[in-house]
Amino acid sequence: MDDQTLLTEKRHVIMTPDRFLSKVKELPEKLESNHVGSGILAPLFSYIITEPVKYHEGYKLLQNKLLDLTLRTAKENTPYYKETIPNDTNWTISKLDQLPTLSKEELYQNRAEILSKITTFGFVTFTTGTTNQPPLLIERSQEEQLYLQNFFSILQSGMLHSEKLKPLGIVEGSMNHGSVLRLPGIGYNFMIELTKDYGVVRTAWLLQNEFNFNGIENKVSQLNTTVMGLSYLYQYLTENNIEIPKDQLNSITIFGWPVPKSRRKKFEDYFNVKISDNYSMSEMFGGAKYCQQCDGYHFDPFVVPEIVDLETGKQLETGTGELILTPLFPFTQRFVLIRYRSGDLVDVTKVNCDKGTLAYKFRGRLKRCVKMTSDLYFGEAEIAKAIDEIEELNRASTGFNIFKDNNKNNWPLFKMVKKEGCFEILIALKFDPQKDSNTSNKVLKKIYDKILLELPDSVTNWIQQNPDNFKITLKSPCSFEKRDYWNL
Repeated sequence: MDDQTLLTEKRHVIMTPDRFLSKVKELPEKLESNHVGSGILAPLFSYIITEPVKYHEGYKLLQNKLLDLTLRTAKENTPYYKETIPNDTNWTISKLDQLPTLSKEELYQNRAEILSKITTFGFVTFTTGTTNQPPLLIERSQEEQLYLQNFFSILQSGMLHSEKLKPLGIVEGSMNHGSVLRLPGIGYNFMIELTKDYGVVRTAWLLQNEFNFNGIENKVSQLNTTVMGLSYLYQYLTENNIEIPKDQLNSITIFGWPVPKSRRKKFEDYFNVKISDNYSMSEMFGGAKYCQQCDGYHFDPFVVPEIVDLETGKQLETGTGELILTPLFPFTQRFVLIRYRSGDLVDVTKVNCDKGTLAYKFRGRLKRCVKMTSDLYFGEAEIAKAIDEIEELNRASTGFNIFKDNNKNNWPLFKMVKKEGCFEILIALKFDPQKDSNTSNKVLKKIYDKILLELPDSVTNWIQQNPDNFKITLKSPCSFEKRDYWNL
């Protein structure tokens, strides 16, 4: 049976959770690489991606089968894991904490040793060292590139064979978030960048004009960009009184950096479309998507997420901890990461949601969090998001020259300090607070109210219970040294 027949069968058969589970059980008990071809997995994943909770039982069984294959393949073919992964008859997610984690420092030291010997070099990407480390080269294989292209071609075959006009999109390429493969799409994309003046102007021009590509819509209907890129584009459009028709865009997908609620609302109101927000990293294929229904993130089925206790390192089902990720074979094949420590602080809760039973909330880089007690952390990213819409705060320079306020969309300049059990936030204003005490007091109240409103309950409860140990200090505009405020 060919791939198109499989997808045709999918469209004509009413799938039920029991039928889906039986399909997964038809796979061999111990998967091998020849059992997970794109023609086999793509039809199954088409159900998991669209309705993960409905097919939860079969999804978990398939995930454990793929995890077992991933670990066995890593042990057999990757030098680093020959000793670290013990023999086991059947690996499952619940057994993962028997294995050591892989820190970023260990990854840097053993980069060559985590490459699979049965893969062929295809291309190299990199991560820019967002946790104050030097850039890391990440190799991808020809095999996984071909697999992903075939997988997504099958997954999208129904749309690809449709007679409807295909969408026209704008995509901001990034080597640092998610796959850099040119995966098959169902339309045509303009590649842009929104980090420079000319990139913003060009993107605005593309949004406003009509084009004539055979079989493709004549106006841009999809936009994929970084959070900051969308911020700059929105600022340019609104400052120049450029209106985008309310029904033009069908989707906006953003990635990279935390997204303040105030920005999300402004973007969605202006473009008249809900924004899809993705968590991803360059080290692997797959990530997590923001869910409007539960206000959390749900992970793609291409990776296995865990959280571990920050003190004991033990696996947790819910709570606060560090995010650990294991990308699954065959979606990641050459750069093998088993229990990779992301360095991100997350909260995980159980939710009643159609898109997932667990909701992840990203609070910031652990290296940029302040630990107050064994289970209480202040995250730099969550504070930045909370106070972002306060206009009186000073901002880091963006390097743009085309805006009325070129630094308007960068993060507020602030610093977190812990001293003798007390937590203090130093925040730079656009003016000297000592010269305008009345305005300063109003800003101080805004900051305090936003922090209590938007930070996690564990943090706000501590603030209210320990008022003498929490302090906000307003500073003059040039109080802080320059630093990489683009990354939180």
